[in-house]
Amino acid sequence: MMLYQKSADSTEQIMKMDMEYEKRTTFRKDRCSRQTGIVLILGVCMIVFMTMTFVIFLHQQRKFSMLESWMNSQSSNLTSVKPDLQNTVQQQDVKSLMNSLNFTVSALTSTLNDAVKKQEQKQTETERSLDSLKSSVQSDQQNKQRDLESLKSSLRDLKSSVSDLTSSVASISSKQQTSEERVMNTLKELITKMSAKTADVPVANCKSGWILYKSSCFLFSSNELNWSEARDYCKAQEALLLKIQEDDEEWAFLNKNTIPQSYWVGLTDQTTGQWRWADETPYIMNKERWNPGQPDDWTEHGMGEEGEDCGQIVYTGKLNDNHCSVKMRFICRVQF
Repeated sequence: MMLYQKSADSTEQIMKMDMEYEKRTTFRKDRCSRQTGIVLILGVCMIVFMTMTFVIFLHQQRKFSMLESWMNSQSSNLTSVKPDLQNTVQQQDVKSLMNSLNFTVSALTSTLNDAVKKQEQKQTETERSLDSLKSSVQSDQQNKQRDLESLKSSLRDLKSSVSDLTSSVASISSKQQTSEERVMNTLKELITKMSAKTADVPVANCKSGWILYKSSCFLFSSNELNWSEARDYCKAQEALLLKIQEDDEEWAFLNKNTIPQSYWVGLTDQTTGQWRWADETPYIMNKERWNPGQPDDWTEHGMGEEGEDCGQIVYTGKLNDNHCSVKMRFICRVQF
């Protein structure tokens, strides 16, 4: 029994081994057949791919050859068209130049026509003026001829008059000698009378420090006073604070002795508002003797409410108004 069981067990093992071997053999066969099929499929695909590639290459090569031939034909066409285009452009340029030249020529022609017309007008005007000038010259010549003839007749008359005059002068000269002697005697008498009268006239004599000019003595002070003090000082000297005559020579004399200093003169408008001299005579305004814009009666001097009411000669040699309380030099005048 034991042996039988062992043999049975070995038989089962052998059968199992056979089955496993068969399984392995079939698996290997299936695997080989699968690999062979894949290889065959890959070979077919490679053949198809190479065939398609070759066909596509041939097709592209044909297209490139066609494109190259087309480009060559187009280039030949361009080369043939290019001179035609150049000729067309040149013709257009020539036409535009011709148009501009025609326009310029027409403008020049119109300008020349206008110039010719103006020249013809000027020529006609010149001819007219020449004709009028000729007529006027002819009339002037005729008038001069008449004047010459009248002058000749006048000269003849004058010669006869001169001859008559010479005879008259000869007769008068004898009479004139006696009349000249009478005139000379009368002049001598007048001279003696004038010399006697002038001897009685006193000669002007100015004080020390005063300047004689014509018939007046002038004091140009070196001390400084206000306007009222200067007026009183001149009165004490039996003189007047300067009263100026409207005389260019006197103004030149004053400027010579005052410039560049400032001096009080006898002008004021303190009481009446009208300019007058220190001797109460009215002053006639002459703006040429004053500085520009003067008198202005300026009130912003800070010396009180009063304006500028007194006159002075300033460094410019002209008149100016100033506040009467200002102290400065002054001029006195004594007139004979």
